[in-house]
Amino acid sequence: MKKVLKPYVLNKKFGEYYLPVRFQNKLMKLYCEEKSLTYSLSTGEIVFGNNYIQLKTLIKNLKKGEGLLFMSLSVLPSENKLRSIFINLLKKKKIECHFVFENLVIKKERDYLKINQFFKLRKFTKWMKTTFSG
Repeated sequence: MKKVLKPYVLNKKFGEYYLPVRFQNKLMKLYCEEKSLTYSLSTGEIVFGNNYIQLKTLIKNLKKGEGLLFMSLSVLPSENKLRSIFINLLKKKKIECHFVFENLVIKKERDYLKINQFFKLRKFTKWMKTTFSG
């Protein structure tokens, strides 16, 4: 049986990107087809604020054999404390996560370190741009 991926989409800018939801869905569907995975209907987050209510509900309701599909690591909370809460939920349930733009699949507990490494690198890159641009 093929793994089912539940897409999580944002209808607002994430990181350096903004893609309308319909394009996110198309790209995610193509990703699943290329990887021989089953694409499920996407769950979108409420546009107002940074509350991630839908993501928390999606993680809570995932069944065995289902994983999560994101356009990018940038979709996850940029705040360390909030991101850590989600990472711990994902690790606890042993959820496989796919990130399309980074072509990254997280399956094992040690793989989750890559998420925080990404955010540290992004923060450092922004600091470098602001410090040395001019």
